[in-house]
Amino acid sequence: MIEFRDISLSIGRKKILKSISFSLPERGITVLVGRNGSGKSTLLSCVNGRHAYEGEILWKEENLASVPPQERARRIALLPQTMLAPHITAFDMAAFGRTPHLGISGDLTEADREKVLAALQKVRAEELADRFVDTLSGGERQRVNLAMILAQDTPCILLDEPTAHLDPVYAAEFLELLLPLRQEKSILLVLHDLSLAAHIADRIAVLDEGRLRFFGTREDCLQRNVLESVFGVRRFCSEDRIFFGI
Repeated sequence: MIEFRDISLSIGRKKILKSISFSLPERGITVLVGRNGSGKSTLLSCVNGRHAYEGEILWKEENLASVPPQERARRIALLPQTMLAPHITAFDMAAFGRTPHLGISGDLTEADREKVLAALQKVRAEELADRFVDTLSGGERQRVNLAMILAQDTPCILLDEPTAHLDPVYAAEFLELLLPLRQEKSILLVLHDLSLAAHIADRIAVLDEGRLRFFGTREDCLQRNVLESVFGVRRFCSEDRIFFGI
């Protein structure tokens, strides 16, 4: 669906990304991991044209750089690492996701409103619809942000460390909301928690100092001990979960 083809990027004299190439499948969860500063967020920001880069990012063989922003927003939804918490209702926040689909008037149709409500229901936030976003807890707010992304109704979703500021319980609950979506959408998810990555991923991409160290299935990544090698961690196993630590 999305193909990163030989992506390189420099900021000043510093090379951030170095010839990154891999493709996202049409469905499933691909988790992107790497140490701080390895280029994870930078790679995602290339998709929406925030940074100039060398190489190509293709959507079904079409260069995304030539696709108008509104059309790109109908194909790919991006949730950045930091989101504002405005004094608007959760419904209105989620409704921002419909923006690429609205007509000249910018008004929501009844069909748009139904999609917004359906998105809130998918993330178990329908009871938050009339509450103000700036009064919600971190976990509630992030569920509303995810509803906004789902309301955008794109086949591909990019999430940049959506659990970074959540307590472990709320982080796990948030990621559980993504599991039903793996059958219908292509998801690229940046995570810093290796244990959560190993739990949720269908495929894992590992960045190491700006280079792609590994891309493949979760099973292959674990079998090759890639995470242990790149991050210098040890693996611990329970009956049904894998954990990484020092």
